Order: sequence, then C-alpha cells, then structure tokens
Amino acid sequence: MPLRRFRRQYEQLLQFERGRIIGMMEAGWSTRRVTRQLGRSDCVVRRCWEQWIREMSFTRRSGSGRSRQTSH
Repeated sequence: MPLRRFRRQYEQLLQFERGRIIGMMEAGWSTRRVTRQLGRSDCVVRRCWEQWIREMSFTRRSGSGRSRQTSH
C-alpha cells in the first residue's frame, strides 16, 4: 500500500475524493483519520475542508493555475 500512496502524492483530487473528505469530516472524523483512510497528506485534506467551510463548494476553480503559453 505505501507504494500506491507515494505514487498518488501529486495527483489532483477527484471530485469523488473531495466528496468523501467532506463526508468524513462532517461525520466527525479527525483529519488524521481521513488522511490514513484515503492515503493523502493532511495538508490536502485540510485545504479541501477549509475550502468547503469558506465557499460551501469543493469543486476545482476553473482557470486556476498558470496559463499555458500558446505562442513563442
């Protein structure tokens, strides 16, 4: 199992995973317990939860991140 956790370390959270994080946190699970269950870092789980509390939304923002260079 640790190999899978390290491989997934830098992958984007899926909508389903974001929903699971919100559900587990609303059910009273600790951040540490959620991270162990999903194999994600505590920072990722905390950021997802804080976004939910702040915006009541857990979807990725469109246009977030650096824009791609289209010409030379």
